Amino acid sequence: MVMAANEMEQKSIASIKEETGATVKAWSTRLKKAKFTKRAEMMAWLKGENSMKHSYANVVVGVHLNGGKPVYGDRGVLLDDQFAGKEGMRPLYEAIEKAVLKWNPKVSIHPTKTYVSFRGNREFSVAAIKAREIRVGLDLGDAPYKRRLEKAKSLGAMPRIGHMMVICDRADICTELTAYLKESWARIEG
Repeated sequence: MVMAANEMEQKSIASIKEETGATVKAWSTRLKKAKFTKRAEMMAWLKGENSMKHSYANVVVGVHLNGGKPVYGDRGVLLDDQFAGKEGMRPLYEAIEKAVLKWNPKVSIHPTKTYVSFRGNREFSVAAIKAREIRVGLDLGDAPYKRRLEKAKSLGAMPRIGHMMVICDRADICTELTAYLKESWARIEG
């Protein structure tokens, strides 16, 4: 099973001291003292002068720039952030989430910084919340685009998510969407 971003981040935070000799908090203090202003400078310094692995440097910089808090640590905050300036879309998202869990309670839901991931063994669908719509991305392989099934765009998701349906109101949460979600699920759980 593929780890969600928050799980990977927590695992990295837990092992950074052992791997580098200092905690994330200590590295953040060093970055602050160095007075770097750009992410790229911080990454270069950690990786170059301190021989830190890229993945660890990325976690350290992310936490540092996030006020010392894990970037992916609080799923509730990540989900709330999806609706900043788009609060009216929350009931529609909640209806989509409810519909997904109704047909398959095994689906795990993982908010990220830019979208919500729906997972089984791996990600099979995403929800990208926009100002006037929610784009439900799907892993349907080389299935043809037809009717409301479009080529995925502006989802911020994994490359496997090549299709999407645009959901503008509750009426769009229909049997067609459920059928595509089931097909996408079958591809990853097959």
